[in-house]
Amino acid sequence: MKKKVILYDFDKTIIDSESIFLLWKFAIKKHPYLFITLIINLCREYIYYLLTGNFCHVKKAMVSVMKPLTEKDLENFFLKILYPSHFFEEIFPEFEKYSDGDIKILCSASCENYLKYINKILPFDYILGTRLDKNYELVGKNNSGKEKVKRIKELLERENIEIDYENSMAYTDSYKNDKYMASLVKNRFLINSEKHFEDFANLSWHTKAD
Repeated sequence: MKKKVILYDFDKTIIDSESIFLLWKFAIKKHPYLFITLIINLCREYIYYLLTGNFCHVKKAMVSVMKPLTEKDLENFFLKILYPSHFFEEIFPEFEKYSDGDIKILCSASCENYLKYINKILPFDYILGTRLDKNYELVGKNNSGKEKVKRIKELLERENIEIDYENSMAYTDSYKNDKYMASLVKNRFLINSEKHFEDFANLSWHTKAD
């Protein structure tokens, strides 16, 4: 079934920051002892990354910050820290333009553990983030670059959805990271980018604090 599909990145596209760093700040405030442990783990895994070229080592250290957090902590982080102060104001009228039959997909390298709470704010049909198991180990790859395309195509095949290329859209802050995802649709938007690329329109979005 051919559908208009709207693809969104999350960090610096829907919100104005890298959410993992805000999560670290939130977690360390609740558990100050975490700081030393996290830094040691991050340094160790970064060395592994330099030796192997596998970014999953770094990602593993970054997401370990969630281990002492409860599900309620993650919900509060999203709904009280990220929202509303870090959300771009333009995202809300943008969402109002879409029809009920349009397929809205959030596809981000951020973890599904907290991304899922966006549906209390914005009605995404699907959320594709980096997946973790109960021990906060990565399930599959970090959801970035070409991995996003793989995950999106798997989802669309599973749901029997064909992208209406001419009418579909993609929003991101990073041409480098999301040019692959954006290639799935005709209408491509860069959020708050100082660079300009062919086939991308540049948009300037703001938070209330701007």
